[in-house]
Amino acid sequence: MDVARQVFVLLSVLVVYWGFERCEASSGKFGFEVHHMFSDKVKQSLGLDDIVPETGSLEYFKVLAHRDRLIRGRGLASNNEETPITFDKGNLTVSIKLLGALYYANISVGTPPSSFLVALDTGSDLFWLPCNCGTTCIRDLEDVGVLQSVPLNLYTPNASTTSSNIRCSDKRCFGSRKCSSPASICPYQVSYSNSTATTGTLVQDVLHLATDDEDLKPVKANVTLGCGQKQTGLLRRNISVNGVLGLGIKDYSVPSLLAKANITANSFSMCFGRVIGIVGRINFGDKGYTDQEETPFISVAPSTAYGVNVTGVSVGRDPIDVGFFAKFDTGSSFTHLLEPAYGDLTTAFDDLVDDKRRPVDPKVPFEFCYDLSPNTRSIKFPLVEMTFVGGGKIMLNNPFFTARTQEGNVMYCLGVLKSVDLKINVIGQNFLAGYRVVFDRERMILGWKPSLCFEDESLESTTPPPPEIETVAPSPTVSAPSPTSPPPVISATPPPFDPPNSTGGAASLIPVTSQLLLLLPLLAFL
Repeated sequence: MDVARQVFVLLSVLVVYWGFERCEASSGKFGFEVHHMFSDKVKQSLGLDDIVPETGSLEYFKVLAHRDRLIRGRGLASNNEETPITFDKGNLTVSIKLLGALYYANISVGTPPSSFLVALDTGSDLFWLPCNCGTTCIRDLEDVGVLQSVPLNLYTPNASTTSSNIRCSDKRCFGSRKCSSPASICPYQVSYSNSTATTGTLVQDVLHLATDDEDLKPVKANVTLGCGQKQTGLLRRNISVNGVLGLGIKDYSVPSLLAKANITANSFSMCFGRVIGIVGRINFGDKGYTDQEETPFISVAPSTAYGVNVTGVSVGRDPIDVGFFAKFDTGSSFTHLLEPAYGDLTTAFDDLVDDKRRPVDPKVPFEFCYDLSPNTRSIKFPLVEMTFVGGGKIMLNNPFFTARTQEGNVMYCLGVLKSVDLKINVIGQNFLAGYRVVFDRERMILGWKPSLCFEDESLESTTPPPPEIETVAPSPTVSAPSPTSPPPVISATPPPFDPPNSTGGAASLIPVTSQLLLLLPLLAFL
């Protein structure tokens, strides 16, 4: 995705979540604090003055015109017999670095609607929101390090006319063993780690959706919802502070409820931005493309997650004799591998990297980090490819992340961690960058296809490229070598450095040793 598209999409997302609705209960209406995506307030707060076109300039109008083509692009080679649906605020998702680099969406719940910025997690099932939680709730993103004040809504069941409690006698009460009586309100507790959990009671309310087409027909879905009265650990610091939307396979997850109510097909898709997130999209009822690659889901007790069997891995086109079971988890920022897969992959990767490897820092869990030579504009790293049952392959577009050393130099680390506490292999969202991934629960198939997320790939050959905007340094781009080219490497241009006091983006650099340690809490969540 070029700079013009990244600027438009990222700013559009942040403008939406900036004006995060200050809900008004009267007459079922709610208001917005609206900022134009090229307004001074948005540009200054994001620290992006240098890459946003000047108001009224030719580039300004080119990008605005390109916006219309982007948001009206539709896939023409889809398997869908019916129109997929998405959230009524749109299918846009954003990976927010300061909130754990997980993917978030702006959703509406209740009557009158109230908006929430929830993490999208295929590794958990329950949809929960902060609710009647006193001091354990985060009420403003400013409290977790975002420079701009962004007030967050809290869910209040009594304020929604469509909310009702779920009793212990109800079959939806999955925590019934903790009930004091059949007539009591059903309690729940979801633990993400030893220290991070949400506890509360179950309710039913309306999730506001819309058809993902030009009509934008409204759809209301009754969902099981956790009223999160107590959050602990990372949920009180900087991870999923405004709720989690569970996308797992249990019968109380949102995709399960939508399919059971015949609102959509039992399938959904997520698209992951190529530059380790930034922006993506989500659609319910999406069955993917006819030419996508696929592999069957494997259910291995006690895991009920979206599991797959990896039959092979190659690094620099040289095969590694490993095979393993892993789960696809959008709630994991990085990929976790057990031995021997971890050692075999990282060692093969290290053998083909020309840059100098940094000494292992016991304070940092990433063992394979490298110094980029001064004045070097590109990073060369080995092509890594995973093969799954059925022969489908995923080439890793961006398996590393970049950072700045204390000396001010650029370093990059392989985003793979040794799985110790998790006791399972996890393919995190960093390995999904640049793909549209379909979770087809009807056929029990995982499908994927390379995607730019916000362009109609079927029109690539006939649609002229968008205008380019000059920047000091382009955003990271990755291009795979052709099948006949000998060098087993991919080149990527490192992203520009974060300006001082900038909130940055998913592609920006993080000072190592001090701020790199901020990544540690992310490893324990989901």
